[in-house]
Amino acid sequence: MDDLDQRLTALITQIRQHPPKSRQWRFAMNGLIREIQQLPKLARSSHPDYSQALSLTFEWISKNIFQFQPYSDSVAESLVKWVNGYLRWRIQDLYSPDKNAPLSLDAPIASDFGEITLLDKLPNFTLSGLDGLIENSQRKTTQRIGRKLERYIEQDPEGNLKNSYPSSSPECNCQFLSQRFVLKEPPDKFADIQRELSIPYTTVNSHWKRKCEPILQKVAKDLGYKQEQSL
Repeated sequence: MDDLDQRLTALITQIRQHPPKSRQWRFAMNGLIREIQQLPKLARSSHPDYSQALSLTFEWISKNIFQFQPYSDSVAESLVKWVNGYLRWRIQDLYSPDKNAPLSLDAPIASDFGEITLLDKLPNFTLSGLDGLIENSQRKTTQRIGRKLERYIEQDPEGNLKNSYPSSSPECNCQFLSQRFVLKEPPDKFADIQRELSIPYTTVNSHWKRKCEPILQKVAKDLGYKQEQSL
């Protein structure tokens, strides 16, 4: 762990150790904000109101830092990706402040754990090339797919998800697994489902990878995902 990662880890640990708004909490939070502002990959904009987007983002960070978990060995890389997921949406608001705009994969959404993003829910969702979709500049496509994919999982209009399950456990169907692995925050693990349904770990793992992921991949393609777009 390099010096930057050590500083960030220490600040986040201090924040989590003290009550919000306490003197120690504010000291550590201000230090974290200063470090974040210096991160080279922090999303920038030439818009005159960029500082407003930053302020909203810092407020969001202060409310949600308890939920942050590194995506990789690099705390700085994970943190800037997590922050940018919210900040880029706030920057987009500056140029197109339509409050009824479709939800994008990095738009903040409500959950029992506070504000999160659909992207935050996807670490266990291994749809091929999904990371590329998040970074793709075609924001309208991203927004449409993000909204409709979430809606499809919830509604399962053709019953394709609910009707796909291991013969030994109808409860372990693809709609149930998608809700628990993709839409839930934080996402469950295979072991969680195994214990809840009292079925073998391999049953959950195999059905998700062999049946559910291909269904979701097809749905994403039907919603506009194209392989050549490097999703």
